[in-house]
Amino acid sequence: MKTQFVPAIAWLVGAAMLQAADTAGSNLEALRQYESGSNVAVLRHYEQQVAQAIDDPAARQKVESELVEVLAGQATFEARRFVCTQLAIIGSKASVPATAKLLESDETVGIACLALAKNPSIQAGQVLRETLGRLKGQPLVQVINTLGTRRDREAVDALLEFAKSEDRAVAGAAYLALGKIGGSSARIAMAEARQKNDPAVADAVAAGSFLFAERLAAQNRRPGAVRIYDQLLAPDHADHVRRGAFEALLRLDADGGLQRATGALTGADAIFKPSAIAAVATMQNAETSKSFAALLPKLEPTHQALLLEALAERGDAEARKAVAAEVDSPHALVRSAAIVNLGRIGTASDVPLLAQATQAAKGAEELKLIETALAGLQGGAAVDQALIAQLRNRMAGPKTPFLAALVRRANPSSLRVFLVEAGSTSPDMVKLAFQGLTRVGTAEDMPAVLKALGGLRAESVRAEAMEATSQLLSRVGTPSANAGAIRAALEAAPSSSGTQTYLPLLAVCPDADGLVLVARSAADADASVRDIGLRTLADWPDASAWGPLSDCYSKAATETERVLVLRGLTRLLGEQNAHPDSEVVARYRALLAGAKTETDRKLILGALAGCHHPDALTVAVEQVAQPGAQGEAKLTVRRIAEAIKAQHPEAAAAALKQIEGK
Repeated sequence: MKTQFVPAIAWLVGAAMLQAADTAGSNLEALRQYESGSNVAVLRHYEQQVAQAIDDPAARQKVESELVEVLAGQATFEARRFVCTQLAIIGSKASVPATAKLLESDETVGIACLALAKNPSIQAGQVLRETLGRLKGQPLVQVINTLGTRRDREAVDALLEFAKSEDRAVAGAAYLALGKIGGSSARIAMAEARQKNDPAVADAVAAGSFLFAERLAAQNRRPGAVRIYDQLLAPDHADHVRRGAFEALLRLDADGGLQRATGALTGADAIFKPSAIAAVATMQNAETSKSFAALLPKLEPTHQALLLEALAERGDAEARKAVAAEVDSPHALVRSAAIVNLGRIGTASDVPLLAQATQAAKGAEELKLIETALAGLQGGAAVDQALIAQLRNRMAGPKTPFLAALVRRANPSSLRVFLVEAGSTSPDMVKLAFQGLTRVGTAEDMPAVLKALGGLRAESVRAEAMEATSQLLSRVGTPSANAGAIRAALEAAPSSSGTQTYLPLLAVCPDADGLVLVARSAADADASVRDIGLRTLADWPDASAWGPLSDCYSKAATETERVLVLRGLTRLLGEQNAHPDSEVVARYRALLAGAKTETDRKLILGALAGCHHPDALTVAVEQVAQPGAQGEAKLTVRRIAEAIKAQHPEAAAAALKQIEGK
């Protein structure tokens, strides 16, 4: 039996190998022909192969061989560039000969350098060095940069010569590469270049010097790094170079940069001061906050403001003390910075200080800053109690910042304060109080909130207070419980003021009992009570108000009342358009039949246009006969027909035909 299966197995294995070979050949051919914008599937294939081969030597050798095959034959530039990006990941000495050929053309030097920059073989460095003698311009710069990236010490002598080149780009690249490579020869050359400070290569020399110094610092060779940075501090270097060196020295200083930064802030060289201030926030020296707090009065206002922010970042006791001390600064910029930053790190003990600041505040903007600071103080209930104490302090100046801060902090313990202030005669305080009630009130607090609304003394903000109460009714409790609380408040209040205050709130949490009360008010003999009832009924959020509204429409005492009720009816119908049925259409028909004016008819037709139902189309066609609203009726027919034509093509077509020529 075995001998019968051997040929079959051999055939299957051979077929599989042939198929794999065909697939590999197809992929290679597709890769060779790849152009930007064509199908990227072959690129994704080789990217996956490379990713899977990184830790598999055999697979790595295989995929590298295929990539080299593309470089060795005819291939597009895009294909060769892609291959080089993959060889940058897995390339070895096996791919160096093919990659080296790309160094022979200026067009492909860049992609060759990409592949060779991280190639671990000594051959890669060798072919790059051999290329130096024949290249010029940008291709030469690319190779020099690659040798720097490889930290090729064997290239140092050549780079020292290129550093003398009259070609600015080549010389700069050489200095940068020397900085990356390091070593005594490079160190000497870089030091000489820094002293010479040739503007043509100054930036490259500085960049290379920074790289050199960073590596020395990483190797715990601090003195060498400091010498380099000290040279770069010299005034003849560019400002950005000097600042970079200064910041590096701050990091290397044994005291965390404390002495250097304080010296910079008191010195005459302005370019170091922002860097010194920025470093304050993260300095580890225990004396930092105290030392820089002592410097604050000696600085100009701009630097004082920046330093206050840096101290606030530290957030320790000395920093907080320093920030608090500047809340009454004579300079507006410093004062504002102190207020803002005290709000970030202050505690309840700082409330009295900020209270004093409210009395000296220069304008509404500064008061707003104080309010924000009070709201941001750390300390929870302790801060709230301190704010409440200031509200009760008759000598504390403006009260609104403290109440506004309590509103923004929104702690439940402030509820009683908000209830008290809701009875204030100050419109601003009442508005804030109701904002606070909206944020912290619960279902259990609703009777107290409604009572506060009923006791309102600042009439000018009644609308805002009622809106805030509406928001609370929408946020907490159940509609039935809230409606019950409103009815109880309505019964307990004097008739006229209770109706004005509480009746509109029944529309926020509608129920049958509330609707009865509203409908009764809408029919009241007192015109003011009737107006409130009608407006509330017109705002009723569900279709249960249709009957009472229809009755009011037929009995409207004035044109104003009739229009008000009609708008409520059309609004209800418009909301029912989402689920049109025969009942909704019947209501439209009845409303149109009772229309008093052409303006009424147009208003109703405008709502009908959104009722996408065949019967609504019939109603709209009937209205085309009304001369004053003919245009609106035709437009309504067209809109309904367009909306329903997919489901009711015959009805839509017939309706459109009926209005032709009319």
